[in-house]
Amino acid sequence: MDSPGQWSTLGTVGRVLSFLPFLSFPLVGALVASRRPRNWVGWILLADGLLWTFGSILDSYHAYGLARPDLVPFPVAVYALSQWLWVPAVGLFAVYLILLFPDGRLFSRRWRPLAWFSGAVMTLLSAGIVLNPGPLEGFEGMRNPFGLERYPWIIDAFPVVLSLLALCHQFRRRPDSRGDRLP
Repeated sequence: MDSPGQWSTLGTVGRVLSFLPFLSFPLVGALVASRRPRNWVGWILLADGLLWTFGSILDSYHAYGLARPDLVPFPVAVYALSQWLWVPAVGLFAVYLILLFPDGRLFSRRWRPLAWFSGAVMTLLSAGIVLNPGPLEGFEGMRNPFGLERYPWIIDAFPVVLSLLALCHQFRRRPDSRGDRLP
């Protein structure tokens, strides 16, 4: 049987190994942004990697705060605020990276509405996650300190807005011969 020290070490190694693929985002992003600063692809990759890293740090802060409640301030509030970070991380990668690849520009002007719509959906989804009333996901005993209890419809609107984010990803397509710029 493993001792608790061995188990926590294996857990830490496993977390580091699972996080390594996300390190490629900021590394490649920094390389592209340093060579071609006007290309938004590098900046998107850099921001995406930093969002995943920041989210992981806040998750660790929350876990430490629950294990040792007197040592860090506001672990539940930090956890509640960190829950929305996956939205821009996924949205940047799944929508904007594809829209702006390879040279950092939209294929044509007619792609602007999709870019703006995607940004609005990501903003609504992020706000809905932070303001969602009720218990925090994964912690049934803790209520969201930022949740708007007077507006329980927020939780019902979440699947609709989430499907809009998937719709943003679905409607992006490669350019065709009708005047779009080819890569």
